[in-house]
Amino acid sequence: MGKHRKNRKRIELPPIELAPGFLEKTSVVTAVKTTLFAWDTNRFVEHEITNLVEIAKLRENLPMLWLNIDGTPDSSFLAQLGQLFNLHPLALEDVQHPTQRAKVEPFGENLFVVVPMPFKEGGPFETEQLAMFVGPSVVITISEQVDGDCLEHVRQRIRLHEGRVRDKGAPYLSFAIIDAVIDNYFPIVNELGNRIDHIEEVVVDSRTAPDMYAIRDAKHDLAKARQAIWPMRDVLTAMMTMEVWFDMEHRIFLRNALDHVMRLIDMLDSERTMASDLMELSIAIANAKLGEVTKVLTMIATIFIPITFIAGVYGMNFDFMPELHWKYGYALALGLMGLSTLGFMVMFWRRGWFRSSIMSDRAPRK
Repeated sequence: MGKHRKNRKRIELPPIELAPGFLEKTSVVTAVKTTLFAWDTNRFVEHEITNLVEIAKLRENLPMLWLNIDGTPDSSFLAQLGQLFNLHPLALEDVQHPTQRAKVEPFGENLFVVVPMPFKEGGPFETEQLAMFVGPSVVITISEQVDGDCLEHVRQRIRLHEGRVRDKGAPYLSFAIIDAVIDNYFPIVNELGNRIDHIEEVVVDSRTAPDMYAIRDAKHDLAKARQAIWPMRDVLTAMMTMEVWFDMEHRIFLRNALDHVMRLIDMLDSERTMASDLMELSIAIANAKLGEVTKVLTMIATIFIPITFIAGVYGMNFDFMPELHWKYGYALALGLMGLSTLGFMVMFWRRGWFRSSIMSDRAPRK
């Protein structure tokens, strides 16, 4: 049973002895890939940088900048990043210690947004924190892992000048990034729904108890997905009220993203209800199978009780017993046993005991 358990990801908090906003010096250095995107409506540059001091030179005075950092930087990198772009220490602390809960907080001229981003690669459902700083003309994104994010098509739209990203400012880019994260939840939620549907089809078609561990794993992933998606509703609702960063046009796009989040929540709630029903059905079928076994044993015991009684009576060793020396006594005893067996079987048949209580006359669902 232990092999089916999944270790839940715990939230890592900074040591309690550190002051708020203090960046902890870590001994383990995580690989970091930093990519600079800068553009206006006519020009575009893309560079992979190794030192933050290169930003001013490589940007070439282009008005819009997206600094995409893959991997959790160490404290010195975050401190240098905070000095360069005037980022609040509390926000940098959240970057260093991922919270795994979506939120949005204004810090002066910068807006700090956290969204849980699903892994693009296959395998069990997992998320990583995507932290985003939105300034007047700068967007900084920091993800936990070096590979596997779901933002490549946003980068491609910028490279090819497709859509509105190159023509709009930092608020629209932040929306495009959040929208990309939300859209990547749809295939994941659909896949979870397909898992539930497959389990249901097995139950309906074969009339057998489903694999409770498969249902438990599916419910575990559904709960993790809901935990990641649900707070995004509050984030988008709060962002629509921040008129300093998002004008009326931006709020229309944010409202569309909020609609996608609500659809995901509805899908998850529906699948969770179905998974709970399947778990209850699994327990009910298991109990019904136990009842079937008990019923069969009861019928066998009921049939053999009169047979045993008759055999016991005629097996007594008294000298003076009726039918003891009768020519047809043996046939009479066997006949009584046969009649009692037949009578009980007719009674069981009329009561419907020979029909399975977990088998329905309804045709399998197509």
